[in-house]
Amino acid sequence: MPFLLQFHFASIAQAAPPLSVDDATAPGSMVKMVISPDTKHIAAIVFNGTNYGLGLLDSETLKSRLIYDGTNATWGSGTYVRAPRNVEWAGNDLLTVDLGLDVASLSLDGKVVATFAESLIGPAERANSGSVMKLVYTDGTDGDIALANARTGELQKFSYPSGKPLCWAFDKSGQLRAVTLMNSAFWKDVTKVSNWYRTSADAKWQKLAEFGVNDDFWTPIYVPDDSGKLVVRSRAGRDTYAMFEYDIEARALGSVMVGHPTLDIIHADGVSGGVDAIDRVFTHGMKPQVVWFDPAWARLQASVDQAFPGMVNSLSGDPTKRVLVHSYSDVDPGAWYLLDIASMQLRTVAVADPLIRPEEMRPMSVIQYKALDGLAIPAYLTRPDKTEGPQPTVVMIHGGPVSRDSWRWNIDVQLLASRGYVVFQPQFRGSSGFGKKFEQAGVGQWGLAMQDDVTAGVQYLIREGIADPKRICIYGASYGGYAALWGLAKTPELYRCGISFAGVSDLEHMWNDDSDTSESKVGREYMTSRIGDVRTQRAKFAEVSPLKNAEKIKAAVLLIHGRKDRRVPISHSYQMWTELDRLGNKPEWLYFEEGHSIFSVRNLRDYYHKILDFLQLHIGGLPAVVEPKAGAKAK
Repeated sequence: MPFLLQFHFASIAQAAPPLSVDDATAPGSMVKMVISPDTKHIAAIVFNGTNYGLGLLDSETLKSRLIYDGTNATWGSGTYVRAPRNVEWAGNDLLTVDLGLDVASLSLDGKVVATFAESLIGPAERANSGSVMKLVYTDGTDGDIALANARTGELQKFSYPSGKPLCWAFDKSGQLRAVTLMNSAFWKDVTKVSNWYRTSADAKWQKLAEFGVNDDFWTPIYVPDDSGKLVVRSRAGRDTYAMFEYDIEARALGSVMVGHPTLDIIHADGVSGGVDAIDRVFTHGMKPQVVWFDPAWARLQASVDQAFPGMVNSLSGDPTKRVLVHSYSDVDPGAWYLLDIASMQLRTVAVADPLIRPEEMRPMSVIQYKALDGLAIPAYLTRPDKTEGPQPTVVMIHGGPVSRDSWRWNIDVQLLASRGYVVFQPQFRGSSGFGKKFEQAGVGQWGLAMQDDVTAGVQYLIREGIADPKRICIYGASYGGYAALWGLAKTPELYRCGISFAGVSDLEHMWNDDSDTSESKVGREYMTSRIGDVRTQRAKFAEVSPLKNAEKIKAAVLLIHGRKDRRVPISHSYQMWTELDRLGNKPEWLYFEEGHSIFSVRNLRDYYHKILDFLQLHIGGLPAVVEPKAGAKAK
């Protein structure tokens, strides 16, 4: 049945005003919404002007009220904001809220019913998000897992072999029956991942399989009742992750339950009814997709997708009563709608960020080009307008590097595109989400083939008349910061400027830079496997080190770093600044009292103002926009 209300989206404006830094960085009014099991109420994490709180909406009237406001709590020697970070229903009259320092259950009038644990993971029963039993970490995200009764706060701790739990699986009654554990050797950097299973909640654990931490190990998803099988996620014998049956007695993967030849299955819902009862699966190619196997939900999804074309639409609730729709896209931070099934009427509940005007945002196109060795490289390309001919271009490199960019509203992309810059986001080899072969093609390729993929993409844009060859800047954070600096050294003819935020400046330094990675056994083993061995490959590392090749960098450089960064310590940028200054190419510099990311809105605004001013000076997009600035710490 078609909707009574149809929504249409305006075409991209030819001359939309630049997106202001203040509007782009303003905290969204809504962060998350969840509908109660009986669909009578909607809980929402909302921004109240100074902090995040918890709101409650009536599904009939859509009237809202704030039931919990964020507060400051003492933690160690300072204070900490105790505010909602995640929320789930624990019945129709009870909410479970992750407050950062602890987890609390709240009644519908905001009264605290119980507090427990430190971090909320989710429901133990995968198909029942309204369950009173919640899965929690008992000691931060590195601690043990336990079940918490949201009404009493009572914790049911699990006994399993020693190790850090990575993944787990429950049966229909909510009993932990399978777990994936990680253990590091005491005297050497050797870490093992093992999968365990037990026939009942009080039975002895038995090891099913063991892998190296860098192997392609499978992980459990669900334990069907008395079937002698598990539901697991694996890509053994194939290029993409799929859902398999696993035979307990044979200790072997069985048939594929759900899979796709080119897309990973990243998540599944509704497996609690047994091996054959999967409600939906999620994939993440260049655009996210959901596939429903439940006919009622599939029909609703098709209707909503028709009402909101070109959007990613996520459904939750009851397909016989009311359904909450979360809809977002590359030009829209998102909104929530309530669909009444009886009337098929759709009402707007709230928008995520009312300051963002989707009709003025620039769409992210999906493109593909050939690497120097012929490998097909996917990428996102955002044009500032429909103007033909070469335009100033920012090459934006993601971190990780085993990570990826996503098709959704992106603050960096929209700020840059609105100021006249083409934004190019290459998903170079080694990026995740494009299959095992593509990811593993990046092993040992820091500064080599991974960088060549970026270079090939820039050359493609120049050949196609998209990028102005005299006005290209390379920009990235973390690994992306390394790639920006190395691009300036390896291909100095391509770039007029480069921006590194929290970037690695020297590969050898990564092994002794007192980061949380270099100080971790797993981190050192991962770096050795993915990048190389510092004990035997110093010469190779030196060849692709921006710091040791700084004399090749002729373009302007902007270095930005957080002084509290534990992932890539600020020493990387200090050393790079010192060396470039010695060589007569003094970089611009900006630092914050932040970690590996920027959380303060004030700091974030200073960050973007600095970047936009730097780009305007060196590759000049649209005329500079005069905006108020809070003032940044600069050297």
